[in-house]
Amino acid sequence: MSSPHSSPDMYIDTSKELHENDVFNFACTPEKSCFTHCCYDLSLILTPYDIYRLKKRMGMDSDTFLKKYTAVHVGSESGIPVVMVNIEKETYKCPFLDENKGCTVYEDRPGACRTYPLARITYKKDDMTIGDYYYIVKESDCIGHKDPKPWTVGDWINHEGLREYNHFNDFFAEVLEARKKSGIIHLHADQINDFYMACYNIDDFRRFFLEGPNLDRMMEEQAVIDKISNDDMELMQYAFNWTKRKIFGGCPSCSIAGCGK
Repeated sequence: MSSPHSSPDMYIDTSKELHENDVFNFACTPEKSCFTHCCYDLSLILTPYDIYRLKKRMGMDSDTFLKKYTAVHVGSESGIPVVMVNIEKETYKCPFLDENKGCTVYEDRPGACRTYPLARITYKKDDMTIGDYYYIVKESDCIGHKDPKPWTVGDWINHEGLREYNHFNDFFAEVLEARKKSGIIHLHADQINDFYMACYNIDDFRRFFLEGPNLDRMMEEQAVIDKISNDDMELMQYAFNWTKRKIFGGCPSCSIAGCGK
């Protein structure tokens, strides 16, 4: 049985790359008949930064949030754990949607929700920094595409608060790149647990790394311990680097498996 708001046919228009100064037309406003339809019957993958923002919004620790609102499965291509939002079984709606009021976590909504109707494509530049461009995501019943309101890509990124999301998603992408370079296709059970803890469950990682007995912490400089003890964003980036070293044998700065730096 399908949802009364089943997702329409969707495709990514790859005919034109959009960069910061390129213009597209779009507006999503409550008076449109399709408003919130995209919040039903969806497969929404959460990044580590999405989870951090949402669990803070809900006033939960990450373990409680993950158990209540998400499901995890191992990606068939990536071989790593993937966290997805649990859609409500009876209504098929996102658990953060109030059908009368709209998104209840709007200020902390996931990056994928913020990015739409764009799809961000990243690549490595010659200097090894990350570059990006965007495509338009098309849905057949989305009236927002017919709205004449113009945006540059850069204005949309700023309006939707995407720069911080992209920043931390790029750090996470380095972990995924390290997996590719390591030659590891699938993780064994202990590696899956370590990956899940370090990348998605920041509060669990804090307890494990900063409070539990482990050699990694004892070998770190005190300045590093002080920094990650007092700043969640520093702790998240450290957890990504720890994952690269622990699971994929890569250098925390360049992600190359087996690098001895």
